[in-house]
Amino acid sequence: MSDPGPMPTFLGAADANDYHYRGPRCIPAHRNGSIFRQLQTTALSSPHPARQRRSGFDIREEPISDFISKGLMTMDQAMSCFRTFFQGCDRYIPIFDPELDNFASVRARSSILLNAICTVGSRVETKSGSQISDLLHAELKRWINVVIQNKTLNCLESIQALLIVACYSAERSLLLSFATRMALDLGLDEAFEELIQRLTMKGIEGISESHMATDEEDRSLMRKSRTWFGLLVLDHIFHVDGGKPPGIRMTGNAHRCRILLRHHTSTILDLRLFSQVEMSLHLLAAKINDTLDTKGTLDRPDIAEFVREAKVDLDLWFDDWLRIIESSIAAEQERPFLLAALRVQKCWAELILHCKALLSMGVENVAAMSPVEHNILLLAKSSARQHLRVISTEPDLYLAKLKYAMDFVWAKCAFCFLLLLKLSRLLPERREEHQELLDHGNRLLDELTRSVGSSGETTGNGSIYMQILRLSIEKYGRIFQEREAGGDPVVMAPFWESFDAQADLQSFVPEQFVREWDFPGLNLFYFPTAWQDFFGDFSLAV
Repeated sequence: MSDPGPMPTFLGAADANDYHYRGPRCIPAHRNGSIFRQLQTTALSSPHPARQRRSGFDIREEPISDFISKGLMTMDQAMSCFRTFFQGCDRYIPIFDPELDNFASVRARSSILLNAICTVGSRVETKSGSQISDLLHAELKRWINVVIQNKTLNCLESIQALLIVACYSAERSLLLSFATRMALDLGLDEAFEELIQRLTMKGIEGISESHMATDEEDRSLMRKSRTWFGLLVLDHIFHVDGGKPPGIRMTGNAHRCRILLRHHTSTILDLRLFSQVEMSLHLLAAKINDTLDTKGTLDRPDIAEFVREAKVDLDLWFDDWLRIIESSIAAEQERPFLLAALRVQKCWAELILHCKALLSMGVENVAAMSPVEHNILLLAKSSARQHLRVISTEPDLYLAKLKYAMDFVWAKCAFCFLLLLKLSRLLPERREEHQELLDHGNRLLDELTRSVGSSGETTGNGSIYMQILRLSIEKYGRIFQEREAGGDPVVMAPFWESFDAQADLQSFVPEQFVREWDFPGLNLFYFPTAWQDFFGDFSLAV
């Protein structure tokens, strides 16, 4: 750039020695006459006027209209999709206040939140061949961009909308990061501590009424705390299961969230949310994932000891929340669903614990495992089998609501079953165990098909994981029938005696579990040590 020459005196106010050049400045071509004259008058009358830089750029702030006002949905359609969302999706995103977050209130407060809720509700309701949900989703993504780029639209409802879209969108991690950044800008991370302080002050005599929070302030802090915890739980799920870089971690004691159950605006689904907070922030992320992902710091005996200690923590967490949920009078109707979700969380945490331990030990060949490693593998298999039994034995308590779930819930169900199939091939079983696994798999597939209806539509990519389940069960059934036709009716012969054993194992590793999710365990294989020694001796001879 050429020499800018002498620095101009702006509005007759700046001294040449006092001017600090900050690079080229864009001056707007159009100025409001009255405002400009007022600035001139103020600048000339003031000995030290304030210098204001103007960038010359404005972010377009388009008003966001809801789908009803834009003619994309009728009022009845929008209300129907809204009701659908709160019949099941809210269980997986338990951040709402049922007394406040009704249709009329949400529509009055935030068009983007209403649009997000109606879009997800529409995807659950969608009949086969309908394109309305895709149209709504495309329109919603357009306005999500507007929300992200405009600070004036940064509010609690916008963060909740981003959280919903992150749960049911392929851009999950990116949208979640935007939502977390907006939440930090609004100070949502401080709401929990402030609410705890106010709750403790209420129990102290002599506190003046001026220091007591109003009901509206309390409710606002509770809503902010729920949303913040919802963000953190989702962040840790995507970190542990999806390979997302670690986000915000809780430095205090996660057990303190239980005190919010005493709050007068606490809801039934807070039981589900706060149990997830303790599981995700205290057990999975801070202990299991971070410790076992650290390479080279623990030897195998230390890892085995860590697994035992973590298992004790999981048992204590489960017993505590089992007691809390069973003793909650208000949760009587919701109790069976809450307990089923709690058991599923425990099975999943134990499965991840044991699989990550094996991964941290660096052992993948089942044939070369030590007795300690083999025992950890058996524990992983037991957790996967228990997971299958929990979700399939009483399908009305879990599988019936799966049509409302997001992709990663479907992915976990599919992964647990696929891992169980693979482990049944790696670890010899009796015929009855193979038959039980096949029966459970068929029941699981039948219930999933029934839960999503005849259209076969699910939210997100759930249909992909249902297809993975279907193909895997069919393949396993064929293998079981072929081997039973020519094998021992009591004990199945080791499958690795066949030539295509490794190709058979690899077929139980769908692309989705390699590209989208970071679930451990599907990398296991069986290579007989005798063959390994043979090939080693052969290579040395050559």
